[in-house]
Amino acid sequence: MHTPNIGVREEFKFMIKEDFNSRLITSIFTIFIFIISVTFFMKKQIYLVLYAIFIYVIYIIFLYFESRKIYKVKNYIKALVVITIMIDIVAGFYFNFYHTTNWFDKAMHMFGCFSFTLLFHSMIHLYIKNFSDFKIVIFIFITSLGVTSGVFYEFIEFGLDVILKSKNQNGLIDTNLDLLFDTLGSMLATIFIIYRKSSY
Repeated sequence: MHTPNIGVREEFKFMIKEDFNSRLITSIFTIFIFIISVTFFMKKQIYLVLYAIFIYVIYIIFLYFESRKIYKVKNYIKALVVITIMIDIVAGFYFNFYHTTNWFDKAMHMFGCFSFTLLFHSMIHLYIKNFSDFKIVIFIFITSLGVTSGVFYEFIEFGLDVILKSKNQNGLIDTNLDLLFDTLGSMLATIFIIYRKSSY
């Protein structure tokens, strides 16, 4: 007779734990953005301050819509995305790995697309969960979702190069390699998603 109450209590505890973990991720990210923004400001790299603030604003908007129950993203995916952003800002821009190494940019394209493919799939999962029972269709759809995010990122790099006269894109070969690693990251994320579904 008491089984339902036990189930409700366990679910409530799980929700509290999930909420705590989500708040913890947000707190860590907030502290990180504050520290790195101050650091960039002291180095007079104002465009990087604006970049960090822009990313944080997008994250807050994302949390707002999640709080409105429009979608629900698992905490491990949030943590993965936050880690991706931290590596991008610290290693890529603070330590300038994007311009001092040949491998970092490609690694970030693959890892970043892996993270954001999981994120975007999680955001639309409720609306497409009955999309198809065929794994090949699911594979193509989710991979395309990740590749599209990579293409939009290339558009952003192109826009920054035109407006700020920066050098994010270094020719056609560089752009095509970026898209290739975007595709690999998206495919790995898709395989991970399909594997998790089949293991339930």
